[in-house]
Amino acid sequence: MQLLVLLNFAAAIQGLFLTYIIAHNRLKETKSVVLGLLTFVLSLSLLGGIYGMSGFYKTFPHFTNVADPMFLLYGPLLFIYIFVLTRNRLPQYYLLHGLPFLIYIISFIPLYIKSGEEKIEWAEYIFLNDHVPLEGLLMQLLRVVHISIYIILSLLAVKKYQKKIKDNFSDIEKISLNQAKNILYFFLFALVVACVSFVFGYFLSYSFSLSNNIIGLVIGIIIFALAYSTWNKKNIQEMGASKLEDKAGNPIDTSSKVKGRNVFVLTQEQLEEYGVRLATAIEKEKVFIENELSLAELSKKINIQAYQLSELISRLYNESFFDFINRHRIEEIKARIEDPESDSYSLLGIAMDCGFNSKSSFNTAFKKFTGVTPSEYRKQKLVEQHV
Repeated sequence: MQLLVLLNFAAAIQGLFLTYIIAHNRLKETKSVVLGLLTFVLSLSLLGGIYGMSGFYKTFPHFTNVADPMFLLYGPLLFIYIFVLTRNRLPQYYLLHGLPFLIYIISFIPLYIKSGEEKIEWAEYIFLNDHVPLEGLLMQLLRVVHISIYIILSLLAVKKYQKKIKDNFSDIEKISLNQAKNILYFFLFALVVACVSFVFGYFLSYSFSLSNNIIGLVIGIIIFALAYSTWNKKNIQEMGASKLEDKAGNPIDTSSKVKGRNVFVLTQEQLEEYGVRLATAIEKEKVFIENELSLAELSKKINIQAYQLSELISRLYNESFFDFINRHRIEEIKARIEDPESDSYSLLGIAMDCGFNSKSSFNTAFKKFTGVTPSEYRKQKLVEQHV
């Protein structure tokens, strides 16, 4: 049990150190401020679990239940962090997300004003009970529901973001939030661990404090994963994504619908004219081999607005910009693989020459559009050539 306390204490100290690093280096960025707050809250709540199991509540009784309300900040801070990453701004009325935290603190004012002896008595009922009290179990389950709601909202925000970057970029590896999404799934896993731990603690003979520290181990891992996961990721605004605007500079959403039908901006004549320009740029000029080609850059090359190009690709090819460009890259790579003169070149070398920036993005795209890996495809073509 002491080992569990030491592990959680080490994780909490590391979390506080990471909070300091974030605050010291990147405090000017809103996303870093929120990330710093989140790592601080996670670390402080870990110390709360240690406080109960180590017996420090007897030496410092007036710290009883001080860290416990931090659980109600997990969800809001996680959601706000994801929101800032995907929108580059804070959500409206973001302070309202702290209301459950504030209400919880107010509800425990009667405990906070008690004497040290009374707090020790309360703490021993909670921490040293041979099973998790019913009120403790219900409270934890409510917290799980509270955090789960925010995780679902965060996952929806990531999903919307991933669609947006695929509509604007041909290379999304540097700005993808896949790692952040994995963190959200890990949070869900932590919630499952929490539920199982407290339910078992209610029916079996181990204390509320032990349950808290078991969950603390998972939280400790989250601290490290969260701090490092999206540290070097850039959001849409930093990568120079274009805003979809009309000629007057007003924002426009080409995916908007009226009575269930798509609202189109381009006329049939424009669709045909711009389609020819796009085909020329792709088939003759092969603009797709440019690394990090974006919707905004391609729209300038064919002299139309970014929102017009977005609609053009959607209506003519029924694809996102990301899939449209990478499909042509794969077709070019296939053509080069089939050319005997390319036998001396590595697959990665060919891929990089055709616009891909990494082996992972190349392999993923190739498998998506051909159903086989690049090496399998090359072997197939070599066999066919020798038949």
